[in-house]
Amino acid sequence: MNIKRNKICGVGINDYSESISVKGNHIKSYIQWKSMLSRCYDPKMHKIEPSYIKCEVCEEWKLFSNFKKWFDENYVEGYQLDKDILFKGNKIYSQNTCCFVPQEVNKLFTNRKNDRGKLPIGVCYSKKYNKFKSQINIDGERKHLGYFITAKDAYLSYKKAKENIIKQMAVKYFKLGLISLNVYNSMIKYHICIND
Repeated sequence: MNIKRNKICGVGINDYSESISVKGNHIKSYIQWKSMLSRCYDPKMHKIEPSYIKCEVCEEWKLFSNFKKWFDENYVEGYQLDKDILFKGNKIYSQNTCCFVPQEVNKLFTNRKNDRGKLPIGVCYSKKYNKFKSQINIDGERKHLGYFITAKDAYLSYKKAKENIIKQMAVKYFKLGLISLNVYNSMIKYHICIND
């Protein structure tokens, strides 16, 4: 029997032969799949999170059954789907570009580009001191790194601190067995750029 299915976000097809709900709630793999499609293809989401404009889902993952298979083989309870750590600047969700990481690791790679305006990452201007201020978030708390004459010097302070934190987190989580070798290697090699 051929069942006509509506496309999710105009591109995704739920071709899974079993139920996507348990006791009235969608299964986690379906929630993640639908959320991923929404980030890439929903114009309403792009107004909220413009960083997802031009992001895509690979053809294979537009079929839910394919995504679910990868999800079931790789998901760790409480972890988040990430497309940016393994390949910096990546815009495609696929089995070769994505991984699951703890929320604390995922937060390290949020750049808040839309909130900071034209200044480099980690930099804001202080009218009070007539200087550029460098700051970084560590474990949800903002840490002041200093005031600088130029935005570039403030950025360089941020870059050094941020790369150091990413490396420390990589070592910590890898030793605990909480991230894969691929994620660890990508974090160790990760470089912050002024236009991130």
